[in-house]
Amino acid sequence: EMSALGLKHVGFGIPTDLFTPFITACIQVFRKFCPKDQASEAFEWALILVGVVLVRAIKEGSTVVMTAINANNVKALQKALAAAPRGERATWLLHIQVGDQFISPFVWALENGSETICRAMLKDLLIIRADRAKYYYGAEDLF
Repeated sequence: EMSALGLKHVGFGIPTDLFTPFITACIQVFRKFCPKDQASEAFEWALILVGVVLVRAIKEGSTVVMTAINANNVKALQKALAAAPRGERATWLLHIQVGDQFISPFVWALENGSETICRAMLKDLLIIRADRAKYYYGAEDLF
């Protein structure tokens, strides 16, 4: 569940450096309204644990493709995909995994209404590429 939430934060483009001040503020507010030390310590421990898991998920799930999608920048997407090996381009566009959770950058862009990014992703997926041993075509990976 926490990895899935972290992947949603990747899609939202939340920077990891905002977690520490947010957690600190939450702990301070909790201590103000709940003076019991044991409850405050338990809340602090739980919130720090959640923060660590979310930051790890964001760092593992933040790829150059997701960064380009969040920026809604087709040129950044094309530059990111230029680094992808032919056999892995479809995977870069369709699958990011953190732990046992995964997110599809293409579905994320589609759900968020990034029409130009989706068009560029589909165009890239549907181009036939080849090397000496094999042809690559991403249509099968879409479905």
